[in-house]
Amino acid sequence: MRRIDWLAFALLCSLSATSWMIRDAAADGLPSLERQGVLFGAIGLIAALFAGRKAWVRRGEWYARVSAAAVGLFGLPILIAEYSRDYVAGNVRGALYAMVPVVVVLVVAAGSGSEERGVRRFLLPALAGVGGLLLILPLSFSKTVSAWTMLGVICVVVISVGAASVWLYQLLREGGFAVEFALVGLVNAAVLLAGSAVHEEMVWRASGLASVVSAASLVDVMEVLLIVWLVRVMSPVRFAARYLLIPLLTVVEGFVVIRPALTVRIAFGSFLLAAGAGVLLFFEPRDEEVPLSLR
Repeated sequence: MRRIDWLAFALLCSLSATSWMIRDAAADGLPSLERQGVLFGAIGLIAALFAGRKAWVRRGEWYARVSAAAVGLFGLPILIAEYSRDYVAGNVRGALYAMVPVVVVLVVAAGSGSEERGVRRFLLPALAGVGGLLLILPLSFSKTVSAWTMLGVICVVVISVGAASVWLYQLLREGGFAVEFALVGLVNAAVLLAGSAVHEEMVWRASGLASVVSAASLVDVMEVLLIVWLVRVMSPVRFAARYLLIPLLTVVEGFVVIRPALTVRIAFGSFLLAAGAGVLLFFEPRDEEVPLSLR
């Protein structure tokens, strides 16, 4: 990986870890899904203007696959996070998403080549990271049928996120940046705005739409752009380490800001998180960087 890719990855993790402070201070006038849909739409429209007509000459199958994978990586998790907000606590959702590296390892290892099978060595570090996060987070589960149903849905979404990361690694290497950003933005905008129309009351006032211009929105746009860029230049296993690294950075920030008491449980959990993320990021077997087959 180039130095600029490492810097982009560090910026993505830092933004994601600190965004909770920025969003708490933001006063957006749009419902959550509509706001996200508008942001994705802006990304898609601006990218489409830069792409030009000639850049859109691709097979229809490629557009369909990229669209499905892009929704699996962005739109579907955002929709389910909003729908499940009243049933599943945020820390429980965070713990479940720590399973994404495990899913990525299993999806890659399911390949038929020796290179893909060699990725199985990352399964233990990925599981160690999940265990570390479970030690840190105070988890509480609702006993209602709706809550358990939503937990199951989130588990399915976690699988879709992991699989989509692997598929996009191969698919986005075939197109240009502008087309990729345009397709990811427009498809997810359509999904999120449709979800907002069903789940929320749509806001069409100029004042409400203007409120999308905020520090929180800028952070969200930067995160989307960085993810689309990095998903094509980082191997899926390495890129999935962010699901362990971001919670670790959030824990560190929490100790700096809130200064809670440091317990053995939190210290050991943080060590497991750091160890798991470190192995996924920096261990470089020869077979990790080969192109992955979708067949």
